[in-house]
Amino acid sequence: MQTEQLIISLIKDDLINHKLVSGLNRLGLNASDYHLHLSETIFRLMGIDTYAEDEKLQDRYIELTSTVEHVDLTKITGRTIMLDTLVRNIYNELFRRKP
Repeated sequence: MQTEQLIISLIKDDLINHKLVSGLNRLGLNASDYHLHLSETIFRLMGIDTYAEDEKLQDRYIELTSTVEHVDLTKITGRTIMLDTLVRNIYNELFRRKP
C-alpha cells in the first residue's frame, strides 16, 4: 500500500472514530478516552512534526475532522461519496499546508 493511500485510510478511520465517540458523548456516555489519536500517526507519515510550530495545523486538522458530525453515516446512498470527499479534502489541506 502506498503511503498516500495509507494516510487516506487512517484519516477515514479517524473520522469514523470521531463520529462514534462524539455520538456516545452526546448520549451522556463519557467516551472521550476512546479516541484513537490517529492524527499523530497521520502527521508522522506526512512528515509533519507534531511537537514543533505545527500547532496551528493540528488545530486545523481537529477543526476539519469535527465536520464529520454533519455527515450522516447511516444513509447508504451518498455516504461513501460524502465521507470520501471529506477525507480527500482533509488530506489535500494537510498536504498543502505542511511545512
